[in-house]
Amino acid sequence: MSHPIIRSERIHEMFAMLAVLDDSAILEIIKPYEADEILQHSVLKGFKALTAVVPPALDTTISSVSRIGIVGASSVTTAYWPYLILAYIFEIPVKIKMHPSDVHHISMLSEIILSSSSATNDLCIPKPRSDWDVSSQPGDVLLTDGYWDDCDRLLVFGSDVSVALYRHHFLEPGRVIGFGHLESVMLVTLESLQADRRWIDDLLAFGHIGCLAPRVVVPIDDVSTEQIAELMLARLNGLVTPNIGRAVTLRNEFHGLRVAGIDAWLSPDGMWLISANQSLPMSAISGQLNVVSRSTLATSGCTIGALSVPTLMEDLSAEVRALQSAAMWKCAWGMAQFPSMLWENGGIPILATLSH
Repeated sequence: MSHPIIRSERIHEMFAMLAVLDDSAILEIIKPYEADEILQHSVLKGFKALTAVVPPALDTTISSVSRIGIVGASSVTTAYWPYLILAYIFEIPVKIKMHPSDVHHISMLSEIILSSSSATNDLCIPKPRSDWDVSSQPGDVLLTDGYWDDCDRLLVFGSDVSVALYRHHFLEPGRVIGFGHLESVMLVTLESLQADRRWIDDLLAFGHIGCLAPRVVVPIDDVSTEQIAELMLARLNGLVTPNIGRAVTLRNEFHGLRVAGIDAWLSPDGMWLISANQSLPMSAISGQLNVVSRSTLATSGCTIGALSVPTLMEDLSAEVRALQSAAMWKCAWGMAQFPSMLWENGGIPILATLSH
C-alpha cells in the first residue's frame, strides 16, 4: 500500500487547522496530563513551534512509506510529535514503542489534534484519522515477535547501540533511520549572558533532558570558565523544584570531578553543576553543564544536535560558522528544545523520513 505525498495546498490546509487553537485552549488540554507548570508551557511552546512553519512540499508525487515504526527512548514529550503530525496529515499508520510512563504524550497530542479538527468543521477541510498503535512491551520482545515487520520505515530513538541493533536486524538500506547520541551546544558571551535571559529557557525546558537540551557551553569571548559558571549558577539557582535524586547525582558528580582535579561549581540549591571538563562526549545528566573551548568542540568528533546562539551575536567567526553548519538544529537562545518542521534530525529533513 502506498500513499502519494500530499502537495503544498493540502499541507497548508492541514497546518492551518492545527494552528487554529489559541494558547489557552491548548494549555487546558495539556494540564490534566502534566502537573508541572514549566513542563506545561514547554509542551505548548513545542507544539506551537512545530505547527508555525509549514515544511516545504516536494515538487513531484512520490511514494510515501506505508507504515512507520517509532522506537522511543526519549522522555521529552514532543520528541516524536513532528513525525506523528505528518503521519496524521498523510494518513500513514504508525506503530510506537515507548515506556508506559510516556504513553500519555501520545494521548495528549491526539486530543490536541482532535480539538483542532472539531474547531475547524466549518472550513470543510477533509480530516484524516490517526492510526497509532502504541505498545509498552520490551523492545527485544517486540523485535522477536515481528511487531515491526510490516513497517517499511523505522525511526529509532536511543543509544548508538540500539540504533545498531535495529540496523543489523533490518538490513534493507534506508529502512532504519537512527537518532543516536547527540551533544547540544550553547554559544555564550559574558555580555549576552547578562543582557539576555532566554538561554535559561533552553535549560529549563522539559527538565533539561533529551538530545536537544544544551549540555556543552562554548564561550566565544575572552572570559574565564569561573566567571561563566558563577553568573549562570546565580541565575539558575532556585528556578526548578528541588529533586533529591537529581541533587544526589550532581553532588556525587561534583565530588568526582574535584577529586580528578577538574574545576567544578555547584549551585546552592544543588540542582545545577558546571564543570571545566574538556572531555567529550558528556553523560546525559540533567542539570550538568560543561564549559569547553571552541577548539575542543571542533576536534571532539561529536555530533551536534542543537546549537543555540544569542541574538546579540552578529559577527560570527569562521570557526563558529563551521560549528553551525555541522548542527542539525540551529536557533537563537530560547528555542534549542523547540525545533520547527525544518529540523533535520539525524541530518535528514523530517518530511524525507516519510517517503522512499
